[in-house]
Amino acid sequence: MRLLIDMGNSRLKSARYANAQLDQFVSRPYGDSTPIDCLKAFIRGQSELVSVTLVSVLGDAFQTEVKAYCQKEGIHLIWAASSATAHGIRSAYHTPENLGSDRFVALVGARKLFPEQYCIVVDCGTATTVDALTSDGVFCGGVIIPGLQLWGDSLMSRANQLNAHEMNHPTVFAKDTPQAIGSGSVYGLVGAIEGLCQRMEVQFRRDAGVDIPVVRLLCGGDAHLIAAHTRLSFEVVPHLVLTGLTEFTE
Repeated sequence: MRLLIDMGNSRLKSARYANAQLDQFVSRPYGDSTPIDCLKAFIRGQSELVSVTLVSVLGDAFQTEVKAYCQKEGIHLIWAASSATAHGIRSAYHTPENLGSDRFVALVGARKLFPEQYCIVVDCGTATTVDALTSDGVFCGGVIIPGLQLWGDSLMSRANQLNAHEMNHPTVFAKDTPQAIGSGSVYGLVGAIEGLCQRMEVQFRRDAGVDIPVVRLLCGGDAHLIAAHTRLSFEVVPHLVLTGLTEFTE
């Protein structure tokens, strides 16, 4: 069994990859555990493990710990990393290796699902990233803005703690401060994403010299919430990073 793992800032996401198909999806918050302890416990619970293909945003120290653990346990580890040219992507980043690996893998996933199409990939996690990909696989660049929860963090110290209701049911006629912060956070992030997508599409068309169709993709933990409140059309692909990891496995 080949295991694909996406180690984000707050949770482990995983899927099994067999017969060119993804299944057995898992999303597990770290909670009180450290990311490495969460990962070890998760791997120990797997049977008939052939390999682990992993992408992480957790830095070099975490990578060193993972590699040491897998070597000790005899696990074949494939570490997904950004590069100048790989898996159909050509990066225009000034230093391609410095692009977040999760962003690079998401672009690989977008190209796999929507080959030869212009794409904008919006990953709604702890941070929100908006990345532009041309039809011939050039990653033009992108932007990073705060994720949904971070939108309200600067105000939350002056209001009651937000809960799921305030975020999941936004309204422009909020009747209390927590609801007003939650609603403002949702609509603020939605507006920022819409504005960035529209600016990128204008730049795409300016560079191409013709009007071109653009596929917009949403992934990440808040993708469905953003999709529910945006006025733009998006393809919601919750497992886009895991889809991209399949290209590193094959």
